[in-house]
Amino acid sequence: MARILHLSRGGAFGGSQRQLAYVTEDLSPKHSHVIVCISPGPFVDYCRAHNGATQVMKLRPWRKRRHFFFRYRDARQLTHFAREQKIDLVHCADLWLSGYLFQVAEALGVPSVLHVRTPVSVAQVRKNRFAAATAIVAISRRVRENLLSAGIESRQITRIDDAIDTELFGRPPKTNVLRRDYPDSGPFLVGLAAHIRPAKKQLEFLQAIHHFDRVSSTKATFFLIGFCHDPAYLDRLQRFVREHRLHQRVVFTGNRPDMPDVLHSLDLLVSLSGGSVMFEGMACGTCVLSAGFTKREQAVHLRDGETGVLLDSQEPAELYAAMDGLLTDPKRRQRLGRQARDWAEQHLDRKRMARQMDALYAKLIIGTPCRRDQGQST
Repeated sequence: MARILHLSRGGAFGGSQRQLAYVTEDLSPKHSHVIVCISPGPFVDYCRAHNGATQVMKLRPWRKRRHFFFRYRDARQLTHFAREQKIDLVHCADLWLSGYLFQVAEALGVPSVLHVRTPVSVAQVRKNRFAAATAIVAISRRVRENLLSAGIESRQITRIDDAIDTELFGRPPKTNVLRRDYPDSGPFLVGLAAHIRPAKKQLEFLQAIHHFDRVSSTKATFFLIGFCHDPAYLDRLQRFVREHRLHQRVVFTGNRPDMPDVLHSLDLLVSLSGGSVMFEGMACGTCVLSAGFTKREQAVHLRDGETGVLLDSQEPAELYAAMDGLLTDPKRRQRLGRQARDWAEQHLDRKRMARQMDALYAKLIIGTPCRRDQGQST
């Protein structure tokens, strides 16, 4: 049996955490898993309940100068732990932890897998030593092409798309949980679901809502759904809401443990930064609008006019027009939602991702000549 060490931020359930949960639960029994998270929280609690071996370990930011000496001490601690666990492969679910990935894998002489979930710059590729990975998992065609353009060799990249639990997200709730919890909501419910941080573009969403509020007669309530990863950014968002008097339009829900029910409750799900939440919305049969992230010609699953709506721009007027057009055309929304659900069931089921990951692990472990019993240096 091969032992896989997974490195994750932990904390709240986000896209990368959910994908890691699928991998550890669905992979072949010939692999066993040990998860190390740097933050406690709901994800750690879930893993301990469902996957067993889960450890919280302090790993300081690898790239920050003030942690230059401490990071090697943290890496030695992690390496010692991995050696005790008899690890055969290390898989990193977050670029932030890539320095630790390579330190442990090189010390033990085992393969390393780096999961890349978003397009990266050439500078990021070099700074984070992507070329040192035994394999890189790209979650989309766009990310794969981005890695190739940054100089990563094709043989190093394996494309494995994010997946969803189609059974869980395809099950309609008995009640609309957003209307239950926010009874003063308007006739249409629109949401952006992501951790609260600048990369998720909540401010751009609010700018489009402000435009919506000024020019549209459509009554809608807009939900910002997700754990607060950046309190300063949340303050900025809330200040924008106050300054533009959007408090009757906008609701901050915080983290929601009932995401399948929440996504089912929306009339429209908006994404400005991609992510597996779009696929979860598709599986719910909720109409999805993606703006300014994936170009139409690069899209694979969320295809414009077939399984959702794609905009090239995040410009407030264009985003407003797309939202307003979808809200006032229920037949179009419902058609796109039905087609999206059918596509998700056929192409995005979590079992399919597990088979692909299982094949990658097997290839790497079998093909690695240097194993942990040979790599004893730290």
